[in-house]
Amino acid sequence: MGLPKGSSEREQKVDEAQESKIGTWISVGVVGGVILLTYFVLYGLYMARV
Repeated sequence: MGLPKGSSEREQKVDEAQESKIGTWISVGVVGGVILLTYFVLYGLYMARV
């Protein structure tokens, strides 16, 4: 009975790792979006000035 317990713990760790990767990609997307938004706002202000 020790083997199924070990495999289920391993599967649980894999699930946690997948959730962690999803959270990481969401964070990367949010940071990238903020950077792009800032760039477009600054570019728009610059073009409005010129």
